[in-house]
Amino acid sequence: MLRAGLWVLAVGVLLIAMAGGLLFGLFHTFNPAPPPSNFPKPATALQSQQQDIEQFSRLIAMDRSFSPAARAEADRQIAALRSEHEPLDSDRFHVALLRITALPDNGHTYLHQGNAGPQSLIPLRVELFADGLYVLRAKSGYTDLLGARVESIEGKPASDVIAALEQLRGGTEGWRRESAAMYVESPGILYGDAIGSSPDQTHWTFRLSDGSEVARTLPAQVAGDNEPSGPMDRWLSPQKMKGEPANWSALISNEADLPLSLRDFDNSLRRTWLNDGCTLFLQLKAIADSDKETIADFLKASTNDMRAHPPCNIILDMRFNGGGDYTKAAHFASHLPDFLAPGGQIYILTGPQTFSAAISTVAFVKQAAGSRAIILGEPIGDRLSFYGEGNQGCLPHANLCLHYATGMHDYAHPCRNWHRCFWLDWLFPVQVKSLAPNENIPMTFADYKTLHDPVFERAVTLAGNSSRKTGPS
Repeated sequence: MLRAGLWVLAVGVLLIAMAGGLLFGLFHTFNPAPPPSNFPKPATALQSQQQDIEQFSRLIAMDRSFSPAARAEADRQIAALRSEHEPLDSDRFHVALLRITALPDNGHTYLHQGNAGPQSLIPLRVELFADGLYVLRAKSGYTDLLGARVESIEGKPASDVIAALEQLRGGTEGWRRESAAMYVESPGILYGDAIGSSPDQTHWTFRLSDGSEVARTLPAQVAGDNEPSGPMDRWLSPQKMKGEPANWSALISNEADLPLSLRDFDNSLRRTWLNDGCTLFLQLKAIADSDKETIADFLKASTNDMRAHPPCNIILDMRFNGGGDYTKAAHFASHLPDFLAPGGQIYILTGPQTFSAAISTVAFVKQAAGSRAIILGEPIGDRLSFYGEGNQGCLPHANLCLHYATGMHDYAHPCRNWHRCFWLDWLFPVQVKSLAPNENIPMTFADYKTLHDPVFERAVTLAGNSSRKTGPS
């Protein structure tokens, strides 16, 4: 018995050691620490920038999403920056690095501002609809521009400016447009990209709701800690962000007037019954814990709810979900069709902000549900093959940080490269032919202004028609 006990103990220790080794290997391979930023104190501004360039080159070398051609072009542009005899001003330097970061055309490879100082932004927040760029949030002194269409920026058509700013981020067209619509709020980036003439202000022309045209000079204002910030679609909701100052106003004053799908925007995990209790509406804005509950508790409560009351149909809204940890939702997503009443459908709502782990979750549902999954809305924010995971490091002097991507995910084909394919994907396998919408439904400003969400409303209509055929379980 003693010998048997020792064998059991030995096997247990061995298994623990193997698990620890695999975990260490996983993190070492796919979440490697950034290279050290060990530079001497610079004597000049040029030396400071040269040190930033050197650290940037070390960080970008960690990224595995570059093709050989993109890597060669990145090396060429970095060499050109190194050859400068005078330092670039901060905004032009920032944009030069953004251009290099966009070269692999990978959405998870990106440059962002660090925590060393606040951003300088215009006193407006804009949303890019299918029919143009519109003002949905404004600071006091600029509220007359709420609901106005942006006609031109620095004398150039707004659509041309958005197209130019799309070149500063890699990824799909939709994802790059989402990024461009945030970059446009920064006079510094406009100046750094040679669109604007000053980093301190920018000149815009607007078309007001009465048809008249006005030109305004918008200053670059330091955005305080509680100033409204975040993904562009956040401005669809008039709900105040945590700590948002009272001197900011929204176009729609009462969120209760909005469709259910656009209310309670800061609650990332939502569940409610529609169509007389026959259709379950699930909205996930992150694959992560919310301020109100953990995602594990939310998914468990949703599972219990469906077991007690199998839904005729499910509407899964993933349009505003930028990702998180897909392993937290993989089991739930893969078994979601099991809870449907016979003949039921899952209507998955997607858009360009459906990104990263949100794409994984949509793929799990689609793989499990097959033809019972109907995708409505706009294309997801990435391709079925992309690089994610990774880590980030910051430059020693410029307030900029680079996220480098290291792990390949391929949801359309088998991925067997031990060094590139993310290992956890072998434990959570998924393979789908496409996640393209069955019905491509954009949202226009006219939709929003008249308090409609055409994607959500289409899903409710389809679910209602289906429910009348199948009936409650």
